[in-house]
Amino acid sequence: MTSKKNGKISKKPLRTYEALFLTNRYPSGRTGKVVYIRPEYHERLLRIVQLTREEKTTLYSYIDNIFEHHFQEFGVDITDFFNERNKPIL
Repeated sequence: MTSKKNGKISKKPLRTYEALFLTNRYPSGRTGKVVYIRPEYHERLLRIVQLTREEKTTLYSYIDNIFEHHFQEFGVDITDFFNERNKPIL
């Protein structure tokens, strides 16, 4: 995300991105499910995670953080979308 300051375009600090997505909240993905990712996305994700070697963020944790943010950001929209397309049981 960018903002204008004194006529110049500046980017938000990368630290915000790191705090949101590149934190290791779970030790491993062994309790999760297998998901297939396009090879080009897998390569990108791995390269981003490798930047955090000192913190040892796992690919599992990075993807989980992306999903968590997505559902927090769009949870109401997703629920509305679902409810509009499904009839109640009763």
